[in-house]
Amino acid sequence: MITTTLDTGARAEKIAVEFLRQQGFTIRHTNWRTGHKELDIVAEKDGRLHVVEVRSLNSSYFQQPYQSIDRQKQRRLIAAAHAYIVRYNLTMEVQLDVVSVVFSGDAHTLDYFPNAIYPRG
Repeated sequence: MITTTLDTGARAEKIAVEFLRQQGFTIRHTNWRTGHKELDIVAEKDGRLHVVEVRSLNSSYFQQPYQSIDRQKQRRLIAAAHAYIVRYNLTMEVQLDVVSVVFSGDAHTLDYFPNAIYPRG
């Protein structure tokens, strides 16, 4: 069976959602969009909003999936998180996390990086 990048990404997001739920997170939205901005997962735990970027690969070659988040992607995530906060008039603390999923056949490994992305001055 041939899988596309979209299939791999969707599979990784489902795995990430299940992981977060098992860790006690409440999932508010998945694939939230406004204009050209998108957030993979928006979750809440202990009164804090978690914006979670999910990255995946079919196997780990020379880099891990989370290493593909460059400064431009970070800026887009921060802008999308800001749009989400404004849209829902939220006042809670926010952090940007990353879930990295590497697939190897039917198996996968998952790494969770809390507070992995932060605005720079």
